[in-house]
Amino acid sequence: MTRFLIQAAAALTVVIAIAGCGSSGGNSAALPAGRPQVVEPAAGVQAVVVDPAADLVGNVNEHAPSLTQVKEELNALNMCGGVPSGGNGQPLFESDGPGFVADPGTQQTEGQLPLITADLNALGHALGVTIYGISGYRSPAHSVAVGGYATDPHTKGEAEDIGVDSLLRSSAARISEAELAKFGLYRPFDPSDNADNTEVNHVQLLPSSGPLSLSKATATWNLDPAC
Repeated sequence: MTRFLIQAAAALTVVIAIAGCGSSGGNSAALPAGRPQVVEPAAGVQAVVVDPAADLVGNVNEHAPSLTQVKEELNALNMCGGVPSGGNGQPLFESDGPGFVADPGTQQTEGQLPLITADLNALGHALGVTIYGISGYRSPAHSVAVGGYATDPHTKGEAEDIGVDSLLRSSAARISEAELAKFGLYRPFDPSDNADNTEVNHVQLLPSSGPLSLSKATATWNLDPAC
């Protein structure tokens, strides 16, 4: 009997110790009370949708362009430095002010491109237009892969293909050769500002010795007939 009383007393001591765990100092009253945020719907009541289409994002019946179409559009941009017609001339991200804006995915830090893009930015502000950088640096492998040449000025970071308020090549004709020259730039393959010239948007730094003649510039880099 004595042994039973001792075991019972020991068990009661353990229970008391467990019950008092964490309650020392009266801190349990200071703990924040839970604030359940459950919303209980009324039984049998449906949510009212005025316009079912309003809850949809985009057009569910519209399909993404085919991979072939996407490749063709990218090929035209990479190879020729801009789109030839207005269908794809809209920039992916439109600028909200004048200056230079690099098209997403282009590389603008190699070679002379920091100087070229700074000059284009100043020119854009002066004219109140957005100048889009369509194609800056291209690696030799990239240039060859899209139908260009491994030694063209883009592979050395010496050229920028631009569009004015769009990605159209012809839009660059809005900026004259004289306006480019004021900011230390020129078009070696189109000094005539001809909007139909496929290189009208190809811009480089104006050499200290003056612009190259068209024949000399063409001799150093063969124009791609595909453009």
